Amino acid sequence: MKIWFGYGMVFVLLLGSFACKQVDKQTSVQKNKEAPLMVSKHQPQFDASFTEFLHQYYQLSAGLFHQQIDSVNKAAIEMMAKADSLPFQLLRADTVIIETAQQGVANIKADLAGISGEQSMQEKLKGFATVSQAMYDLIRTVQYSREMVYHFHCASVFNNAGADWLSNKPIIENPYLPNAKKVCGGILDSLQFKP
Repeated sequence: MKIWFGYGMVFVLLLGSFACKQVDKQTSVQKNKEAPLMVSKHQPQFDASFTEFLHQYYQLSAGLFHQQIDSVNKAAIEMMAKADSLPFQLLRADTVIIETAQQGVANIKADLAGISGEQSMQEKLKGFATVSQAMYDLIRTVQYSREMVYHFHCASVFNNAGADWLSNKPIIENPYLPNAKKVCGGILDSLQFKP
């Protein structure tokens, strides 16, 4: 019995010694990562249509900055019309991205209808804040690539809750505080996806 136990111990020691002399080989394990949803290069018609939609947003922002209620109402109505003509069928993307973009546009249209129907500039500005955030999300969803879009933030509006807006130039023209003596706003992000 002692002999078998001795042989067993020798075997275990030899096996341990052999294992220690082995070179530590690292094998790379390929993790199965879920690939992000991607948008491929758009059709020129989609880009052109989205550019018109975005420029109508800039008109809305300019109307608020200059405190021209008629211009704001007109820009909101025209932006809704541009939203209806966005050719999502030309967007080369996953179905989930297209559906997300369409839902985002539907929400923007609802907010634009609210803006055009509001009488007070303060209420129009609240609607504009919601539209601005939705536009920022939409631009990232469709990965708009035609021109640079600057994402601004001002922390002191709406009782220091803050609000964002978008612009095609890196100049602060804060639609929330157009006549403020102290400039409020800074660039949070700049967006231009590669075509």
